[in-house]
Amino acid sequence: MKKIILATAAATLLASTAMTVQAAPAKAATCVGCHGADGNSMVPNFPKIAGQHAAYLEKQLKDFRDGFRKDATMVPFAKGLTDEEIKELAAFYAAQTAK
Repeated sequence: MKKIILATAAATLLASTAMTVQAAPAKAATCVGCHGADGNSMVPNFPKIAGQHAAYLEKQLKDFRDGFRKDATMVPFAKGLTDEEIKELAAFYAAQTAK
């Protein structure tokens, strides 16, 4: 019985995590590895971006993409983003709650 309860709890947790990622823009899947599904990175090397102002996030992504800001990890991800994708990502992470 305990195994069934644990399995149900784990499935519920995974489903809720999947819903969070699905609600995000398609390109957010590449952000999850470093910044977390909701922008609250658990790794000190990667900044928490949840709750940041959308205009700030948009500017940073455009600066990485356009070569004004350099980072070996971020530049390859930002290079392929369109203005619309950047706007969607910025809005999504700005709407998340910082933890």
